[in-house]
Amino acid sequence: MGIRCNVLIFIRLFCLYFALSDAAHAMRAYSEPVLSGNSAVILMYHHVSTESHPDTSVSPDVFKQHMQFIEDNEYIVWPLIKILMYLSTGKRIPPKTVVLTFDDAYSSVYSEAFPILKDRGWPFTVFVTTNYIGEGYRNFMSWQQLREIQRYGGDVGNHSLSHTHFVRQTSTENEIQWRQRIINEIHQAQLTLQQHVKNPVRVVAYPYGEYSNKVKNILREMNYFGLGQQSGAVSYSTDFQAIPRFSIATGFDSIEDFEIKISSLRLPVTVLSPLDGLVSKDEAIPVMRIKLSPGNYKKEALACYASGQGRIQVDWIDHRKLIVDVKANKTIKAGRTKYNCTAPSKTEAGVFYWFSFLWMKLQDDGEWYRE
Repeated sequence: MGIRCNVLIFIRLFCLYFALSDAAHAMRAYSEPVLSGNSAVILMYHHVSTESHPDTSVSPDVFKQHMQFIEDNEYIVWPLIKILMYLSTGKRIPPKTVVLTFDDAYSSVYSEAFPILKDRGWPFTVFVTTNYIGEGYRNFMSWQQLREIQRYGGDVGNHSLSHTHFVRQTSTENEIQWRQRIINEIHQAQLTLQQHVKNPVRVVAYPYGEYSNKVKNILREMNYFGLGQQSGAVSYSTDFQAIPRFSIATGFDSIEDFEIKISSLRLPVTVLSPLDGLVSKDEAIPVMRIKLSPGNYKKEALACYASGQGRIQVDWIDHRKLIVDVKANKTIKAGRTKYNCTAPSKTEAGVFYWFSFLWMKLQDDGEWYRE
């Protein structure tokens, strides 16, 4: 009896040792300074066309230039889900790793982007709003085309059932009803994807890039990754229900801009306040308080910018603890506004550490803004 007991104790201690070893490995990964070898950039495109709205488009020629830049500068293109698995488990990724994503599954992605990616054998992910496919909507890919891209390295992900605003609770809903509606948007879309394509990735690209803490909690409970549209690189300490991507669109798609974005690293930031980016009509200039972690960047050169305002105020609250308040210079408009903060690398010329935060402000009448 005593031998059996000792054996059981040994087995438990053996298992505990490896559990603690894994935990220690994960903690080391999360505490590593952000360098080129443990950070990646996710790019996001919508239309690849000259006939769609420039705010959500790049021309086919510009897209070709971007892909040629990736090839010429020896970037490594990985599947989205591989990057997320590596980062979420603390596995090291190569320097200069990039991911390609496309929201909405527009037909121009199939006609213009897919041939270029197919020729190079590069993986990519297309996020699908399932109600828009095969239901008489124009300018979207078909299920057959989505299955075809999968045969050549493309993945298909979840962009909701109807492309609704996840953060918005309607006037006729209580919170339980709102929550169930969002769960249904995600779950039914995933079921539809499973019916039409093989192994859709368990990743949700938020419609309009909008999310809140409550929305993130829903995804976490449902075991999904969540992609936003706020700028920045990803690393081990990324919030995996608020994953940043660089949105590429006309006016912000020059090769010079592209080079800065694709070479960026994650600025190690903890947002102390607010809890999320929802802003009431009465809050004119929202303040973001952040805590920086030490890293290979020049903290004295930290600069922040707001959508439509250029460079904005950075107030150092505590230099020793690296706590900073960031606020716009003037009232932000109703709609979506981003605060983008960057700091240059200490050792890599032309490389910037980057963090972005999304605000969503109501109109003066208290109603949600229109798209």
